[in-house]
Amino acid sequence: MEPALGQWLEATLPVIRARRHRSVLVLAGPADWGRAIANEVAAYREDAGLWVGDADPAPGMYQCSGAQARQWLGRNLSLIVWDSHSGTHPAGLGAVSGALVGGGLLVWLVPPLVDWSEGPDPDYDRLRHHAPPYRFLARMARLLGQAAEQPPNALVTPDSAFLEPPVPPAAARQAPQGPTDDQQRAIEAVMAMGGAAEPAPVVLRADRGRGKSAALGMAATRLVNEYGTRVCVTAARPSALDSFWHFVPEECRDGVMFRAPDELLRQVPEADVLMVDEAATLPLPMLAAMTARWPGAVLATTVHGYEGTGRGFDLRFRAVLDRNHPGWDRVMLDEPIRWAPDDPLETLMNRLLCLDADLPEIASSDEPVAYRVVTQDELLADDGLLKAVVGLLVSAHYQTSPDDLRQLLDDPETVIVAALQGDAPVGVVWGLHEGGLAAELARSVWLGERRPRGHLVAQSLAFQGGDPEAARRCYLRVTRIAVHPDRRRQGIGQRLLADMERIAVAGGVDVLATSFGATPALMAFWRAAGFRFLRLGTKRDAASGTHAAMLGRPLNHEGTVLCRSQAERFAAHWPWLLPALNGLEPEVQAAVEAMMPAPPEREPGVLSDDDWREIEAFVKGARELEVTRLPLAILAALVPSEVAGWSEGERQLWQRAVTGRADWEALRQEGLVAGRRPGLKRLRSLARSLVEAWSESGV
Repeated sequence: MEPALGQWLEATLPVIRARRHRSVLVLAGPADWGRAIANEVAAYREDAGLWVGDADPAPGMYQCSGAQARQWLGRNLSLIVWDSHSGTHPAGLGAVSGALVGGGLLVWLVPPLVDWSEGPDPDYDRLRHHAPPYRFLARMARLLGQAAEQPPNALVTPDSAFLEPPVPPAAARQAPQGPTDDQQRAIEAVMAMGGAAEPAPVVLRADRGRGKSAALGMAATRLVNEYGTRVCVTAARPSALDSFWHFVPEECRDGVMFRAPDELLRQVPEADVLMVDEAATLPLPMLAAMTARWPGAVLATTVHGYEGTGRGFDLRFRAVLDRNHPGWDRVMLDEPIRWAPDDPLETLMNRLLCLDADLPEIASSDEPVAYRVVTQDELLADDGLLKAVVGLLVSAHYQTSPDDLRQLLDDPETVIVAALQGDAPVGVVWGLHEGGLAAELARSVWLGERRPRGHLVAQSLAFQGGDPEAARRCYLRVTRIAVHPDRRRQGIGQRLLADMERIAVAGGVDVLATSFGATPALMAFWRAAGFRFLRLGTKRDAASGTHAAMLGRPLNHEGTVLCRSQAERFAAHWPWLLPALNGLEPEVQAAVEAMMPAPPEREPGVLSDDDWREIEAFVKGARELEVTRLPLAILAALVPSEVAGWSEGERQLWQRAVTGRADWEALRQEGLVAGRRPGLKRLRSLARSLVEAWSESGV
């Protein structure tokens, strides 16, 4: 190690520990050079350290990939080495930075800053299309370079170094002892709820590092000790509760149980109070079901988190609480505990990843709204505009991550249209071009053999919709649309879509499309915009807990034919799909059926071209049973002699799975299949025998 760096570490680490600040040491240069220095720096850590990257870590350090970094949320680390030579995973970086405690050091290995945007960066392979120069990395290099030259940070290159130690404080800062004032207010709110005759939920909101989990643990302990309350705690990941359990002493743990989120709704535990940590990571319908079962619920959520979910949670779940639990309470925790209030790393990460991007402030104005395309280069050049656009997008979507920021800046198929009042964006729509796949790839997508990244609509309509030509059509998919709450119901959203349509038509696009979590309000919005219903996903989205609706607005003859055929075919399948849509909300079903066309009349006993395509994709490919029951049932009725030759078990399996529309769990419990995969294999074999009986040449 260079003596100057050793001297900087000796001078700086005691200061940041005294100030409870976190510092970043940027090593900008060749990978082997940076890794060798990082190994030497690791010897200065006080306790646990983590190496994020694929190179061998320093002895005694934990290691993970950028994609695995989220698992370290809630842990306490004194040193993190982030190796960007292995790739810069934006969401992983945002997540793991929160595990670094006050006095900790982030050692960040990067290429030379002037070259960083030229790549390569292995993590970009997660994007469907990309090519340098990368705007996301150019922005990161600019901001990181500026910050690294200011104490308590440092920048070292093979040729130079900015190693100015910070000024020692007059007195060392002490970590808060016992609950902070914010935590005490949160605990008292929980205790008041726990003792109420008619309890209503309590929501704890805070940025990271403010002690939400600790407050939950302290409140659970008091509930058990003072009221004899039975407490159930849940979280998306058990490891996220390490801090919670630290504040629940052993003698109280008989009164506190953990249940996974899906488990506690399937097998309701005997609990009086439910505590949900990082509630914003769970689907809204799941949270609604939890608070319906336990009005005495405490939900903790991060406001400006690595996912950006807290703000979506605020906007969307607040309406559920207002409607179902009007007496609910909210407590905001402002004071950080894991680091000092003026921590420089928190400021840097917020800026790098737009974690603190909020809705732009809109002044009262009669100035007309102007609509125009905003280029990615404009967003790179104007950080205020970028943060305002991101703030709008975050406010309108349940989960937004730093990965979305990178795609916004670097996906070459991106189209952004903004509605601006003066310089302030009051609305934005973000679209992505997709589809236009070659014939061979389109066929592979139709069979389920390939899933090209970034072609959501094209892939779904080809695979689930059963038409390989759908993957060859060109789409402009509206991935996000947002209007400032103060400017809603003024036609801004519809005008943004009209501008996006003009761009699509000029680009030779066949269909302006969208996919979103189906709710009656959203269905009504898109219907008013002239979009036609195409299909509904059979599985609920893990994040939103809703079924994905896919809609399209045809822009030419080919698009019109596609939208009509897809919608009519889905309508024909609808009665056969309803058993798979277990628990579909009646109002969502009504909204879907209101937009769904009548299925075309069928000639009895005849298999259409659509039928044969779906049967072929089922027999030869990976097409799912649920969207193939209709043609399979017709085929079996046309060759009864073949069915008669099956064994009793084969006939029973076919009857229950195809015409009986039983799900895989029911088939397993009835002893007809060992599981979904072997069951599908048997059904594909039976379907193949029917095809061969119908035609000697096969499909």
